[in-house]
Amino acid sequence: MFFISTFSKSITNTLLILFAIYQFSTSSLSAHHTGSSDNPNSTTRFIDPFTGKREQPANYLVLTQDYYKATNENSNIFTTSAFVEIPFYDGKFAMNISVPYTYFQQKDRSDAARIGKTYLGGKWLPLGDFERNYFIVVEGAVGFPSGPDTDRFTGGNYYAGQGNLTLGYLWNDFSFVLKAGGIKPLSRLEPTNLRNNDGIPYWLREPSAVPPEQQYELKNTTLLQSYVTYLWKPEISFFLGYIFRTPYQGVDFDTETRDTIPRFFREISMGTSYNFSEKYNITLAYRHPLYRNPDHRLYDAAWTVAVSMEWGKEETVKKENLEVSKEDISESDPVDL
Repeated sequence: MFFISTFSKSITNTLLILFAIYQFSTSSLSAHHTGSSDNPNSTTRFIDPFTGKREQPANYLVLTQDYYKATNENSNIFTTSAFVEIPFYDGKFAMNISVPYTYFQQKDRSDAARIGKTYLGGKWLPLGDFERNYFIVVEGAVGFPSGPDTDRFTGGNYYAGQGNLTLGYLWNDFSFVLKAGGIKPLSRLEPTNLRNNDGIPYWLREPSAVPPEQQYELKNTTLLQSYVTYLWKPEISFFLGYIFRTPYQGVDFDTETRDTIPRFFREISMGTSYNFSEKYNITLAYRHPLYRNPDHRLYDAAWTVAVSMEWGKEETVKKENLEVSKEDISESDPVDL
């Protein structure tokens, strides 16, 4: 089928990009022994099954490919997201940025593609100790307006703030994670589809030129998420996840269906994660909405494939080894010539 072919091509392109990055990094950096099996508290033990992102601050890139089958607008949606995070201050803090690109495979109309909302965020690890069997992460992000041209952008032409408190606990071969947070609109929903206007900003227009009332309202959204991961082998793990959101549609609330849709959205996830090493990981997840009414179901099912690459640890190891070598030389007896 066509959508299977398109999904396969998207996955293939993602893997080819990561393979090229892998070849470049291995040719530029010396090989090292992986720490994922020696240190069970490494960041590879805590990977969000819904996004493929690592919970604790890390120096890494992740490419995520989401596939949403049979959405409520008679389309299949493919979303490719790039996420980059850079830690600092010994890994206690991190800055990150994410940019999604969405392809809409639509029924009875031409397909389309849009750039999504860009988020710029940060993380804080209050405990500041990666050797514990538990952790706390505080994170926040600002989403920028997608712009008025809906033929090029999607995600909402407004500012949004997102915050999460994440708790993680490691017990033998199991890891448990609980998240609580939400998304809050930081500005009003600005007019869209202005590409056929004369270019005058909406705040300078006469009242007669104000666009019609929008179909959507902006709502504060509450998010709760949890998942448990079982480490079957040092390289392979399996997980189960659960996500809860209210309102059902999220920030963009459809005023035309406000009385006919559920108040809560619930979804379960299951999948597996494979660590090539401490630095490279691939995650495959299946996502299943629990509300199955065909009239208002956001999508029938979803799949997520995420490939992540972490870098920068070799230089730290080399630096530590160099410092140890200098200490050994300084403490040794002088050599008579």
